[in-house]
Amino acid sequence: MAKFDSIVEKKLLTVTEKENELTLVFEDNRFLFVSLKNGKLSSESVPE
Repeated sequence: MAKFDSIVEKKLLTVTEKENELTLVFEDNRFLFVSLKNGKLSSESVPE
């Protein structure tokens, strides 16, 4: 999935858990937000 190419083989630094959401922080200041919306998983990566 090209959407996640920017985090492939990057070191995972921290994981933060909130209600219905995970935030994964990778080296080079890259973030991946994974959330549960209406019973489905949704993800957003910054920067893309």
